[in-house]
Amino acid sequence: MGLKNARFCAIREEIRKKKQSPENQWTYKIGKERQKIAILALQELKDKELIYNFWPTSEDSFQDIVKGIDFYVSYFNGARRRVFFFSITGERWAKKDRDRHPNVPVITIDFSDNSDSIKSKIMEAISQNK
Repeated sequence: MGLKNARFCAIREEIRKKKQSPENQWTYKIGKERQKIAILALQELKDKELIYNFWPTSEDSFQDIVKGIDFYVSYFNGARRRVFFFSITGERWAKKDRDRHPNVPVITIDFSDNSDSIKSKIMEAISQNK
């Protein structure tokens, strides 16, 4: 097992232990709710053919833990298909996520946001990726 893989496995195990702790469970539950909201918005964008497809990263995967990526989105820019990735979080944690993963766009989803607002945030982030 390589050093990077061993480090990743150790971090993943630490996160799994944190998730089992009663005082931390609410933060992970909120994250799951944000992911569900993002999936609904992304599906609407796909249905309207504004994006081609999307894939959430697996929970506790290398992309999620090390790279800080929650979603991949494919879309067309003219005749070329492009891939965009981003993370989602609440406004309260956005700066921390941006500092930790400066190359990953962060989209904030707050529970007061409506579907159109979330879709607009996603499309704005994609437009800045072109």
